[in-house]
Amino acid sequence: MKKIISIVIVIVIVVAAGMFLKKQKDDVASLEIPKIYTHSVSVVTAKRETVAQKRRFLAEVQASNSAYIASKFSANIKKIYVNENDKVKKNQLLIALDDSDIKANLASLYEQQSALKTDVANAKNILNRNKKLFEIEAISQESFDNSNVMYQNKFSALQSINERINQTKSQLRYLNIRAPFNGRVGSIIGNDGSLALPGKALLTLNSDDQKLVFSFVDREKPIIEGQKVYIGEHAIGEILKRYDDAKNALLVAEVKPYKSLPYANKSYKTIDIVVDSIEGCTLPINAVVHKKSGDYIVVYKDGKFENRAVEILLNNSKKVVLSECVSEPVAIASEAKLSLLSSYGNVIINKGN
Repeated sequence: MKKIISIVIVIVIVVAAGMFLKKQKDDVASLEIPKIYTHSVSVVTAKRETVAQKRRFLAEVQASNSAYIASKFSANIKKIYVNENDKVKKNQLLIALDDSDIKANLASLYEQQSALKTDVANAKNILNRNKKLFEIEAISQESFDNSNVMYQNKFSALQSINERINQTKSQLRYLNIRAPFNGRVGSIIGNDGSLALPGKALLTLNSDDQKLVFSFVDREKPIIEGQKVYIGEHAIGEILKRYDDAKNALLVAEVKPYKSLPYANKSYKTIDIVVDSIEGCTLPINAVVHKKSGDYIVVYKDGKFENRAVEILLNNSKKVVLSECVSEPVAIASEAKLSLLSSYGNVIINKGN
C-alpha cells in the first residue's frame, strides 16, 4: 500500500512539473519581440551658388520732394480746386483766395498814379519854362531851384506809386496759389470760406517719385552707397546716400527706388539690405553644427556618418558658404540630431537635392 501511494505521489509531482513547464513556455512565447529602432535622415550635396548676407531695417516711405502750401497774406479762401490724392501738374491752380480788397486797393493806386502822372507832366513843363527864363535872367536862382525840387518830388511820388502797384499785382498773383512742381495732393487742411493766415499750411503736396529713409547703427559690415535693397524677395532700389546728420543718435540713410512704389507716403516697410555676398560651395544652414571648438558638418562616407570640421566664409538665414567644398552627401537635421548621428546604428538615408 505504501508503495502505491509513493507511485501516485511521484505521478502527481511529474504531472504538476509538466504543467508548470508548459505554462512557463507559453508565457515566454507570448512575450513581445524586442523592437529594433531605426533612424532616418536627409542628405544633400553641396552646390556652387552666390549667397547674400542682409541686414533688416524698418524704413519710412517719403516723397522725394514735398511742400506745405500756404498763403503769404491774410485772406479768405475763395475756392480750393483740388481734392486729396489728386495728381497735379506744375503751375496748376490749387487754391484761389479772396482778392476783392486787393483789387480795390489796386484801383485806388491806379487813380493816384494817373493823377501823379499829370502832376509830373505839369511840373516838368514848369521846370523847362523856368530853365529858359533863368537862362535869360528873367527869374531868380531860387525860383528855378524851387521848380526843380517840385518836379523831383512829383517824380519820386510817381515812382513810389508804381512800386506799390507792382507789389499789389504780386499780391494778386500770390492769391492764386499754384503747384510748385508735379505731384499729388496729400492732405487738405483749409476749407472754402475759412481764413488763410500767412505761413499756415492749407494743403500738402508730394512728388510722385519716392524715397525710403531709415536709421541704423554701424557694424563690422556697414551700410554704404550702392548696396541693393529688397522688400521680400524683390530688389526695389539701392542706397543713394548716408545723411551727414544723425537722428536720435542713429545714423540715417536714404534708399532710391528703381521705380514708383505702391505704398503711401509716411507708411513704414521692412527692407533688407545686402551688406555682403560671395560665390562658393553652399549648404543649407541646418547642415552645420556649432560648438565652442568650431563648426562641423556630418558627411556620409563608406556607409557611415562622420563629423568633419568646416570653415564658414558667409552665412544668412538659409545657407552657408564653405571655404572648401565637400563631395560626399551631407546630413541635414537639427543640431541635436546631427550631434548623435554618428552613434546611430541603422539609419535610413533620404536623398535631397
